[in-house]
Amino acid sequence: MLTPEEKAALQGEFQNWLAGTDCGAFHCKVRSFNVTLIRVAKNEDFDYIYCQRQYHSTGLERGAKFEYVGVYCKRDGILYDGQYDIQELAGDLERFNERSAEMLRLKLKKAAREAVEAAISNDRKNLRVKKVANAQILNRMEYSLKHSAPEKARAAYLSGEYDDDEPFSLTFQCDYSPENWTEDSLLAYILNPAQYAEMEAAAFVESNQEDMLADFLYMDAVAAEYKALTDNPANPVHKVKRIMAAVGASSAKTVTVTVCKDGIPFTFKAEASQFRMDCTSSYNEWNIKAPDRKEFERLFGRSGRYTPEDIVRIEYARTVLYQ
Repeated sequence: MLTPEEKAALQGEFQNWLAGTDCGAFHCKVRSFNVTLIRVAKNEDFDYIYCQRQYHSTGLERGAKFEYVGVYCKRDGILYDGQYDIQELAGDLERFNERSAEMLRLKLKKAAREAVEAAISNDRKNLRVKKVANAQILNRMEYSLKHSAPEKARAAYLSGEYDDDEPFSLTFQCDYSPENWTEDSLLAYILNPAQYAEMEAAAFVESNQEDMLADFLYMDAVAAEYKALTDNPANPVHKVKRIMAAVGASSAKTVTVTVCKDGIPFTFKAEASQFRMDCTSSYNEWNIKAPDRKEFERLFGRSGRYTPEDIVRIEYARTVLYQ
């Protein structure tokens, strides 16, 4: 086990080896085994680093396997895409992880999406197309408008994130996702992240005009569904929202529920968690406590369910939460 001083010295030696012009191997001990690192020039800007694990010696072993463990950028002197075998040599774990291929891809996705959204500015007038003509996009949009838009509007209303006194609207969000790295694309990104993200954003805007217009039309449909929902006081979703808010504000694990179903009143104990979420249409009798569930099934049949409209009252610790 290395002392902090010994570890810092070893990390310094490794960094000096990376930054140096000596192409010889680097030998050291990592945890319980020895490693040998070699560098192979990819081009004038990058070296690839390979590692050989050794358990019984400190020199190169004939026929032993070398595995890729990172790419060193000569321009900025930084090691990228480091693999586990050299984690201790690379030093700071947070920076080590930030430069992994996975994290670089996430940074690219975030930067490119922000660039696309800035270019569109939540305004369809910034698109050069005025109608969707692609048959595949039209088919996908037809399904989304019919099924997804009502679900999205309902979820938005129940979330409580939107002010009921103001017109509901959604903001355009780019769904760009970068392709998996190739050797050339990863190295090009490392050399100039901002330029690469702008290039990806420009290409996305150019090739996804109809898809983005379809997104705006979908947003229109969700807004229309939301307005229809809020304008209809008879829609059961309003009771669902009140139930969610009332039970959600309590710490109850179990509540006492009174329903009037088919003209028959019945009071039972049920798990509170189901009332903190959207029931979509009805509540499942399996959340009723076992003794009460048997009586519920006797009164209303096996696999019986109850709706928000059936609920007369919900109580917890002698306090009426909903009525």
